Amino acid sequence: MVMMNDSVLVIGAGLAGLTAAWQTAVSGKKTRLIAKGWGVTHWHAGCVDVLGFYKQQLVSSPVAAIGQLTADYPQHPYALTGIETVAEALAALQALCAEAGYPLHGSLERNWLLPTAVGTLRPTCLAPETMIAGDLRLDTPMLIVGFQHFGDFYAQMAADNLVAQGVLARGVMLDLPELAGRRVLTPVILAQLMEQPAFRAEVGRAVQPHVGEAARVGFPAVLGLQQAMAVKADLEGQLARPIFEIPILPPSVPGMRLHHILWHAIERAGGRVQEGMLVVGAEMEGGQVTAVYTEAAARQRSHRFDQYILATGGLLGGGLVTNFEGGVREVIFDLPVAGPSSRLEWFQQEFVTAMGHPIYRAGLEVDENLQPVAENGRPLYNNLYAAGSTLAHCDVIRERSLEGVALVTGYKVGRLVVGDS
Repeated sequence: MVMMNDSVLVIGAGLAGLTAAWQTAVSGKKTRLIAKGWGVTHWHAGCVDVLGFYKQQLVSSPVAAIGQLTADYPQHPYALTGIETVAEALAALQALCAEAGYPLHGSLERNWLLPTAVGTLRPTCLAPETMIAGDLRLDTPMLIVGFQHFGDFYAQMAADNLVAQGVLARGVMLDLPELAGRRVLTPVILAQLMEQPAFRAEVGRAVQPHVGEAARVGFPAVLGLQQAMAVKADLEGQLARPIFEIPILPPSVPGMRLHHILWHAIERAGGRVQEGMLVVGAEMEGGQVTAVYTEAAARQRSHRFDQYILATGGLLGGGLVTNFEGGVREVIFDLPVAGPSSRLEWFQQEFVTAMGHPIYRAGLEVDENLQPVAENGRPLYNNLYAAGSTLAHCDVIRERSLEGVALVTGYKVGRLVVGDS
């Protein structure tokens, strides 16, 4: 049994949970984060999408579109947090990443427009410095580089699709001896190789004959796990061109970089992060959560803290589950879920609709303090908060708001728990 005073337990290690734990830890709270595994950072792009699409339209200015979104959906997480908190959370993350030597660039005023691995256009609010030279609003020609024997990125396909959309692009696939003999080549392995000067020199020599009139050169997002800025600078020196990364299939190397920055910030502040801990239930009494339970070898282990933050994700993250009858359930506290009650109500008749599908907006109803509430609007437990895509009234995939909602709600919950909001 674990008992702590003036303490916070965060459940879930996605961006929402990591952000909440970071905020409580740096404010002096005794913070522990537990999770069955790592969250969205490991499979998303490593950027912060605040709002990329609204009503099927590309968003160029998140701040303007959020104003319309929150007017249309007053229960959306952005409406509950407010635009000031959105801006504050983004600035806090940018300051943390800058301190770590891994700058995130951008603002609420304008989205970047970056290429995807298949050559489509991707709006995002904050992007690491390793990606921004790929901004498609620039009209300079680009060379996109891939690697033979690495099946997660096909440079020619990306380039051809960009050309079809009016972008000046060419693709080349490098056949490097270092990669030819490897039976397995994952993004992480390739990122580790990129941190070796000899391998980077081999890459530079192989790319040089193909540069031609290209004014910038794009690589799959594998420019190192811990040394991305140094890898980028070295390749730019070799090629005399700006270098940029293009996000590819999971695991996401840029996402892992963000994960490590937040994880280390929590632990530097005295918090603890523990994976491999599956939360299977909770104990509640007198309007409070008194414990949560994790699986252990012989018996369940109890964890008793003063405050609890639920950041286990929605349907994709496993924090919410469905059954064959169409019901949706929260898995730890059995909190009521706002959403369709029948499978017949999950989807609209038209698959592509401006409003999206009701099942993807299912989640927890919360108040302005992001505390799960009962039908009467009052908090179910006075020491329980929720953050991230487990919240109702947002379709984070369709909106391209996944990281934005996670970051902002995790930040707000963290500040609420320490009494600063």
